[in-house]
Amino acid sequence: MRKISIANERPNPFYVRLKPVAGDNWYIRDLDDATDKSNRKVSFPDSVAGQDLLIDELSFFNKQAWYKFTIDDISGWILKRSVKANYRRLAIKPIQQESQSDIDNQATALMMLLTSGSRDSIGYDVVLDAVKKWNDTSTDLIDLKSIIIDHTHSIKDLRKVNMRQLQTQLMRRKPILLRVAGMNNLKNSFILIVGFNKHTIYYNDPWTGRLEIISTGHLKKHLYENTVDAISY
Repeated sequence: MRKISIANERPNPFYVRLKPVAGDNWYIRDLDDATDKSNRKVSFPDSVAGQDLLIDELSFFNKQAWYKFTIDDISGWILKRSVKANYRRLAIKPIQQESQSDIDNQATALMMLLTSGSRDSIGYDVVLDAVKKWNDTSTDLIDLKSIIIDHTHSIKDLRKVNMRQLQTQLMRRKPILLRVAGMNNLKNSFILIVGFNKHTIYYNDPWTGRLEIISTGHLKKHLYENTVDAISY
């Protein structure tokens, strides 16, 4: 029987984790093995449990969705249904802002958003200039739509959303630019939401240049109190 690969996609890389199962989690080394996976299955070592697998290619093969993964020195293909539905983290490198100014905080967070959604190089000076003009005329993130559309060809206004809608956006492999007030002692800062699990939100913080975490409940409180503004593409 002819093997059929309907579609392949190379998305921006993201991380997943394996579901716990009664037996061994397994993978195949090549999609050609998918037609006879009973003889081609390779068991993951126990050390992989709870660890991040980097996904950089998707395929729909023989009526099933597959992820191409890498972890340490292991690579291969796993079924999409083998990964947790309540964990996703985008592989977007945190960037530390150049100074302690609010303008650099805003421009750095926006820069991370734009570079994740564009294959073209973007100069920091261009982003900084757009942020300065925005500060002169507006306080709403949606008014940054021109530069976001120019580089990502899309816009998503997330001002009045709940946690489920934010998670849906992340499952679509799209980060979220968030302006926060009074969260984690931040008076008014931009951060980039890049992932979630059941109890945790992951974000890139321009102030520290690191991946940071907050509790899902803490962010829900701020969404409910309307103390955040959010946008994506």
